[in-house]
Amino acid sequence: MSSTARHSDHLLRRLKKLRARFSLGLSLLTLGAYFGFILLVAFVPHWLTLPLSGESRVTSGILVGVGLYGFCVVVTGFYTWHANRYIDPLLQELQRLAAAQD
Repeated sequence: MSSTARHSDHLLRRLKKLRARFSLGLSLLTLGAYFGFILLVAFVPHWLTLPLSGESRVTSGILVGVGLYGFCVVVTGFYTWHANRYIDPLLQELQRLAAAQD
């Protein structure tokens, strides 16, 4: 096995490990947020119906629901930033090595 092949194998293992760990972590974080919201609905639904102020028609449940969407936007943005910074360079290096082997 040539040193280029060993290097590409190492990069591929590193890429798989990085993507799996990061994707699993963010997936668990997102699922935890959604599961937490479902637990609120199941066990303290009265808390979600409380108005934010005396005259407000906006309840804490609406705020939490919109916050959940905002959380998902932030997590997606963080994943994109992380992928662009750490995962894409590894992919480009693997592509460069594959092209050099042809």
